[in-house]
Amino acid sequence: MKKLFLLLLVAFCPFTIAQVVAQKKTVTTKTATDALGYKVINPGEEIILYKYSHMGHSPKEAEKYGPKYFFTSKSSDTLMDLSKANLKKAFSVNHTFHDALDTNFKEDKELISYDDFHKMYKLNWILQNSTK
Repeated sequence: MKKLFLLLLVAFCPFTIAQVVAQKKTVTTKTATDALGYKVINPGEEIILYKYSHMGHSPKEAEKYGPKYFFTSKSSDTLMDLSKANLKKAFSVNHTFHDALDTNFKEDKELISYDDFHKMYKLNWILQNSTK
C-alpha cells in the first residue's frame, strides 16, 4: 500500500507543482499554456480572455471549483483577473469605457458574457464602441 501511495505521489507531484507555480508566479501570454490549465477563449479580439481550470480535481470536485477568468490587452501581456477594477486600470484613459462597464455589468461574473448578435464577447463590443 505504501508503494502504491508513493508511486501515485511521484506520478502526480510534477503536475500539482506545475499548477501551484502557475498560480503563484506572474502569468504571461507565453506561460499561460493548455498544459497549465489556461485556454484562450477569444483569439483575435482586443481584450483577450483566458479561462483557467484547475486540473488537479476529480470531475466531481471540478463542479465545486469553477473556472477563473483572466484577460490581457494590447498594452500588457501579463494576465490579470477579469474584473471591472482591473479593466479600468488597463484602459485608464478611456472613461467612456469605464462608464459603459458600470452601465452594462453589475457584477464581475457578467464580464464573460457573449454577444450572439455581434458574434463576439460583449466586453470587446463595448470597448470597440467606446473608442470611436
